[in-house]
This record gives sequence, C-alpha cells and structure tokens, in this order.
Amino acid sequence: MMTTMTKNHSKKNKNMAKSIKKKSFSFDSVKDRFSSKTKYKPDRFIDLGEVFQKATGVPGPAIGHLNVFLGHSDTGKTTALIKAAIWCQKNGILPVFIITEKKWNFSHAKMMGFECEEESPGDWSGFFVFRDDFDYIEQITDYMNEVLDTQEKEDWRHDDGTPMDICFLWDSVGSIPCKMTFEGKGGKMHNASVLADKIGMGLNGRITGSRKETNTHTNTIVFVNQPWVELPDNPFGQPKIKMKGGEAIYLNSTLIFLFGNQKNAGTNKLKATKNSRSINYATRSKISILKNHVNGIGYQDGKVIVTPHDFIEDSKAAEEKYKKEYADYWIDMFIKSGLEEMDETDLNFDVEESENIEGLV
Repeated sequence: MMTTMTKNHSKKNKNMAKSIKKKSFSFDSVKDRFSSKTKYKPDRFIDLGEVFQKATGVPGPAIGHLNVFLGHSDTGKTTALIKAAIWCQKNGILPVFIITEKKWNFSHAKMMGFECEEESPGDWSGFFVFRDDFDYIEQITDYMNEVLDTQEKEDWRHDDGTPMDICFLWDSVGSIPCKMTFEGKGGKMHNASVLADKIGMGLNGRITGSRKETNTHTNTIVFVNQPWVELPDNPFGQPKIKMKGGEAIYLNSTLIFLFGNQKNAGTNKLKATKNSRSINYATRSKISILKNHVNGIGYQDGKVIVTPHDFIEDSKAAEEKYKKEYADYWIDMFIKSGLEEMDETDLNFDVEESENIEGLV
C-alpha cells in the first residue's frame, strides 16, 4: 500500500512537471546568435583581352583577390602583367608596381599601351606608383600595408567621387629574401616563413576582405612568381612546378595562371630572317589555369603567341595579320641591328623549331 507521504510526493512531482513547459526549438534563433551576415561585391576580373580569355577560360586576374602569374622565363608573364596594368589604368584602378627582379622596362610598357611619360632619364610619370628599391620581404609588406592604411584613412577618390582602388603588381615575389636571409642569418625556410606570416596571415585578409560591400575600396594583388621544378619521387612520376618562396602564395591565391609547361618553358620561337640574320619576333606558349577558386573554370590546353605588343591567337590568320601590322617595327629592329635598309618584301617570317610545346608536362 502506498503511504500518505509517498502519495503526496508523487502528486508534487506531477504538479512540477506540469508547471515546466518544454521550450520549442528555433533554428532562426540559433542563426541569430551564432551566424554573421556578410554581403560581397559581385565577382569581377581584370580583362587581359579576348585572346587570353579564349586560352584560359577566364578574362584575367580576379579583382579583390590574390592572383599569380607562374611560369619559366620568356613564357608571357610580363606581357600579362603589363596588360593588367593597362586595364587598371583605363578603369580607374591605381597600378602600384613593386619591382624586385629589376627587369622592368617602361618603354616596352608604353609601346603596349601603358600611359606613361619620361620626364627625365629614369623618371616616368603617369597614373601609377612605382617602387624598385626594396631589399627584403618585410619592407615590401610593410609598404603595402602603409599604402592600404593611407588609402583608407584619406578615402582616396577620383575627381568624380568614385573610389580609387589599388592593384599591387609584384614582379617577382620569389626574387627577394626576408630580412634575416638578407643579413646572412637565414635561408629558404625563413623566406617561406615570412611570406606565410606577412601574406598568408596579413595581407591576404586585407585584400580579400575588401570585397565586402561594407568596404569602400576593392583592392587586388597580382604576383609574378619564379618557379623551381620538383623532381618525381618514382620512375613513373612527373616533375611538378613549384613556387619560389614556399607554399604561402599558392595556398592564399585565388587564381593561378601557369605560363608554359611545368617541367620547362616548352615554347616555340617564331623568327624573322633577312640575309641569314634572324630575330625572334614572338613566342608560342601555353597558358593554363593551375588554380581557380572563383568559379572553377579553367582550360588546360590553351595556347597563345606572345609578341612584344600583345597576345595574339595561335593561328595562321592571326600571325599573318600581326606580320602586316608590325612589319615596319621589325624592319626597324633589323636596321638597328646593323643591316642595310630594306622594305617588307625582304622580311621573311618563319618558325624556329625549339622545345615543342606538345607532349611536355
């Protein structure tokens, strides 16, 4: 038999259970407490032209991201960099050149369409900023942060009131050491560590964060990167192209364009001849997408012809058009090289068989 005390205890528990109401679960409440709301600006690209887009599947570097032009020498990286600067100028984005490889040529850039004028020997003016006096990586990353801080603080704008965005163009990121290595105390691992800290955990966030709608300016970085080749670890493996300076740039970049092959340049030289004298007037090269975290699109079999003036399609029609349009330029090159004066009927264009771009990694 249930005692009076037991009955009262049971009744009390039932009353307490009735008084406790189960709270209904709300996922909206979870989102409100633990999720942030962020709107990003639409995806945009620096347009390197129809030929480049046909070869790669994308117009060019992604605005508001880190981008890389990777490849061996003489495969088209500098041409792409200049075209990026030209497009930025035309669209009100300030090109900020960081030249550490010491191979920049304003005259060549001007010939391609970059707007600049030489005020005095070595002093070029125009809508751009140019620096080539850095000794080590930390100087460059501090400089880039200073430029971004000043842009934000002073609210850089054009005369019509539109924001003046920035595109940093660094040629090339693998050609300069960190401070410790510069002072003779470090090495490759220290260079990689500094890039990982300064780019991966610093500038990467500032650049990609500028894509948020709450930010006035949208800023971009385009790296030219020197490569090295990692040999296969087995007889059936393939060599792989790697970036100088470690993996930080690769990991943090959104778009990486590969110029040429991975193992080597893998290019064809196109030449013009006169009386057995030859000048290379163009290079046939591959351009492919090594990494694309914008939209995933990217061709692996694109080919272009790289001339001193622009990219042209890898076709006989495009070659013939270029020859007719720039015959006078190449005749002038022959004259400057010491040959007698001639007309375009004396100029023969041909292909010099070198490393075939077919069949190489």
